[in-house]
Amino acid sequence: MKSKVIFSKVKGLPLKEKFKTAKKFIKEGDIKSADVMLDLCIVHLSKETLNEVTEINGVDINLWKTRVWTAVEKAGLLPD
Repeated sequence: MKSKVIFSKVKGLPLKEKFKTAKKFIKEGDIKSADVMLDLCIVHLSKETLNEVTEINGVDINLWKTRVWTAVEKAGLLPD
């Protein structure tokens, strides 16, 4: 399954790279892979939030959350 391959390759990537990869998949129309990547972004943000991190790469964590959520919405990944 392609998603498992993606997960094994990107698990340790920084959030910025995960997000860029998700956007690339969306642009290519590979919504299933984008879904996996955005899930990984959400997990990453969740862990950082629990660790009380407020900034990632100089960007406020709440802005990262908004970026990821917006990408999820625009990709049509929310249930109807």
